[in-house]
Amino acid sequence: MIEVECDTQFPQSWQLCRLSFICQLTDGIKMKGNHICLDAKYLRGKSTGTTIEHGKFVSKGDNIILVDGENSGEVFTVPIDGYMGSTFKQLWVCETMNLRYVLYVILFYKDMLRNSKKGAAIPHLNKQLFYNIVVGIPPIEEQSRIVERVDQLFQLSD
Repeated sequence: MIEVECDTQFPQSWQLCRLSFICQLTDGIKMKGNHICLDAKYLRGKSTGTTIEHGKFVSKGDNIILVDGENSGEVFTVPIDGYMGSTFKQLWVCETMNLRYVLYVILFYKDMLRNSKKGAAIPHLNKQLFYNIVVGIPPIEEQSRIVERVDQLFQLSD
């Protein structure tokens, strides 16, 4: 980890880092062949999807993040193999982190990311802001406990 200054106090057993240390936004793998276009409408269940012949391939279970449009910063877990819509980037998360912990951190900052977009015509995710978010990193066992507790709280709110 690297030293990061922060006004928030964290337990001594936690490390601090910027989101860029544990996450990267990537383009996916360019491929050819017929696959579903995984655009926002399809991922939200509002479209049956269209098949396209080439694109940036992502696999079932990968995470992708909207980087263009009004909902920039929204993360989706890919339900099937396919090609990312043009408004997405693939979200890589460091293997030593609890993926769901990191996704909850991003969800926590969703409104800030949505309200800090760049661009006049088509707003874009402010990647500098995204990468500079300070993240408290507890030991991996604590990350798992936090995820379990947040899951329980979300179930209560449903």
